[in-house]
Amino acid sequence: MKFLRNPFVMILFLVIALGVVNVISPGAFTLFSTTVEAEVSETDDPELIEAMNGLVLYSEFNYQTLTQAKLDQLSYGFYLPIQYGDVSIAWSSDSSRFDIASVPETIPVMSQTGPIDIEVLHVQVLSLPSALQGNDPFIMTATFSNELHESQKQYTGQLVPVMPDDFWGGVFFTFFRYLSLFVEGVLTTLLLSLAGTVIGFVIAILLVLMRSIRPARHEATISRLLRKGLQGFAKFYVTIFRGTPMIVQAAFFWYGLGLFGDAMLCGLFVVSVNTAAYIAEILRGGISSVDTGQMEAARSLGLSYVQTMRYVILPQAIKNAMPAIGNEFVINIKDTSVLSIIGIFELFNQTRRIAGMHYRQLEAYFVVALIYLFLTYTVTHLLQKIEKRLDMPVKELTSSN
Repeated sequence: MKFLRNPFVMILFLVIALGVVNVISPGAFTLFSTTVEAEVSETDDPELIEAMNGLVLYSEFNYQTLTQAKLDQLSYGFYLPIQYGDVSIAWSSDSSRFDIASVPETIPVMSQTGPIDIEVLHVQVLSLPSALQGNDPFIMTATFSNELHESQKQYTGQLVPVMPDDFWGGVFFTFFRYLSLFVEGVLTTLLLSLAGTVIGFVIAILLVLMRSIRPARHEATISRLLRKGLQGFAKFYVTIFRGTPMIVQAAFFWYGLGLFGDAMLCGLFVVSVNTAAYIAEILRGGISSVDTGQMEAARSLGLSYVQTMRYVILPQAIKNAMPAIGNEFVINIKDTSVLSIIGIFELFNQTRRIAGMHYRQLEAYFVVALIYLFLTYTVTHLLQKIEKRLDMPVKELTSSN
C-alpha cells in the first residue's frame, strides 16, 4: 500500500516495533542497565571479616557515605579507605573511566566517637558515558591483608550519564536517555486511544439506534414505553458524557467508584464511554445526511426498520462520518493525557516522571510536545490516505472533547 511508504508512517511503525522489543528484551534500551554481581573471597580471619563488613566508601561531596544505591547511580568521584584498624587495603578497578590516585590523602569523617581523620585514595572520574551508551557498570576490587592472611571483596556500581547544561543538549539527552519510557508511554497512549475509539464506536452505534427509534401509535403501550425509555437513555447518556470533562469522569469512576480495580481497565472504560457520546452525535448527523427517500424506498420494498438501518442507512452514514470518527481518534491521543490523574503511565505521565528525575521541566515537556505533534500528524496523514483509498469524503467535521 502506498501510504506505508510515507516516512512518518514508517517512523510510527518503528516506534511500535521498538516497544515490542522493549517488552521482549528490556535490556535493549539504555535505561535498563547491566548489573554485575559482587564477589567475596572466603576467609576465616575475624579481623579481615570485620574489615570487609565494616568498610565504607565516601563521596567527594561532603564525604558522605556511598550506599549501594548511590554507587549504582554514580557520576562523581569518591574516596577509598586504605586502612581499617590493623588491616591494609589495596584497590584496583576494571574500568578505564577511573583514575585511582597513588598518593593517599587525609579526610575528616564522622564515627561513633566523633570526627576522625582517615587516609584515603581519591578516585577521579575521567569520563562519563553518553546518553546513547547508557549506564556503564564497574567493579572496584579491594584486597584486605594483615600479617597472616589476605582476602578480596568486590564493590559494584554504575557510572551514569549527566544531562548537559544547554537546552538542546538537554533535549537530546532526555530523549535518548529515556527512550524506553517514551516508547512505553506512546504504546500505552496508542492502545488506550485506538481501543477506546473502536469500543466507543460500537457503543455509539447502539446509542444512535436507540435514539433513532420512533414509537408508533398502533404499538402496544409497553412497546411504546420501552422505545421511549431507550430513546431517553440514549439522550441522557450523550448529555452526561459530553457535558462533563474526561478528567472528572476518570476521577469519579476510579477514586469514587473504584471501578475494575485496575487503572488501565478503568482508563479504557472512561475513554470508551466518553468517545461513544461524541461518535453517537457524529453518526446521528451522518444518518440525517442520508436522503429520507432511501428509508421510504427500502421500507416499500419490504425491508424492516432494522434491515433498512443495517443495509441501507448505516453504511452510508458511517462512510460520511468516517473523517470525524478519525478525528476523534486523533483527539483521544491527546486527551488520554488526563488519565495520568488515576496513575496510568501514558505518554504525559511518563514525561512527568522523567522531568522529576533531573528537575529539568522545559526539556522533558518540549520532547513530549514534539512526540504528540508527530503522533497526531502521522495518524491524521494515515487516516487521510485511508479515506482517499476508500473514496470517503475528505471534509473533517468539528468534534472536540
